[in-house]
Amino acid sequence: MPRHVLTIKDLGENACWLLVQQAIGTPDAKARTDFMTERVAVLIFAQQSLSERLCVTAAVRQMGGFTVYEGEQGAWRMELNDYQEHLMPIFGYYLDCLYTYGLPVNTWDMRTANVNFPVINAGSPDAHPAHALADIACMLRASRYLQGVTASWLGCANGTLHSLIAATAFFPFALRVALPPHLDPAPLKAVVDKLQTPVTFVETPEEAVKDANFVFAGCRGGMSAEDVGSWRLDAALMSKANPDVRLLLSASPVEAIPVDQKILSSPASWLVRQAEYRLRVHKRILHWVFLDNESPA
Repeated sequence: MPRHVLTIKDLGENACWLLVQQAIGTPDAKARTDFMTERVAVLIFAQQSLSERLCVTAAVRQMGGFTVYEGEQGAWRMELNDYQEHLMPIFGYYLDCLYTYGLPVNTWDMRTANVNFPVINAGSPDAHPAHALADIACMLRASRYLQGVTASWLGCANGTLHSLIAATAFFPFALRVALPPHLDPAPLKAVVDKLQTPVTFVETPEEAVKDANFVFAGCRGGMSAEDVGSWRLDAALMSKANPDVRLLLSASPVEAIPVDQKILSSPASWLVRQAEYRLRVHKRILHWVFLDNESPA
């Protein structure tokens, strides 16, 4: 049975730690290899995302593989929905793995799906395992083992937040979440109640960042202009965090809650490091899904 990477939960603790440790141990994130030679990866994107397309394409191409891109235009979603059982075996003749982006994956049951090749979630509204693991790898480089580390999340929920919450079951960091007032935290709180992990919900950005070691700038979707202004990450707000706080963006700069340019340009910003570790993680994921004679964790 092929290996798939859809959610943190499906990956399991052993695989998550393995991928993170391998990503950290990669000497050169941009090293070129022949691991994917003669392998074809198809990118099925239900939404446009230049950053995700660049990262996935770079990972496959730097490992010697080929990519085919299918964007949000066209009838492919209807075809896959109506004829999945018939099309997937045919796809297997042409491709070696498939990346999906923008399609919810939590309801997918790959054990019963007629898919004979790895499927990798490059980002969805309900899960973003690659981003979460890459950001955890960044955190581990600064705070070994993550013991006693507190990360804060500011902004709307997206796939990365869902995956970070799931990751608290495997990695020993605390997560403090501040959602905008127009969002109902009840669904996320229900998930946390089941996990019984150190995830707490607060009302304001100030409460979220207090003494935090890492601050995640989430997306601003659905926020009013007034809300966006009051959630801006500026020097005054960042001063409430740990003196050595690090900023991680969990959406593109134009979609994230506003962050002052001086902070983005400061040593506290890990935007470039995040890009590096996302490339590292995607390369390790490709190794993991194509490993033979081992059972998934």
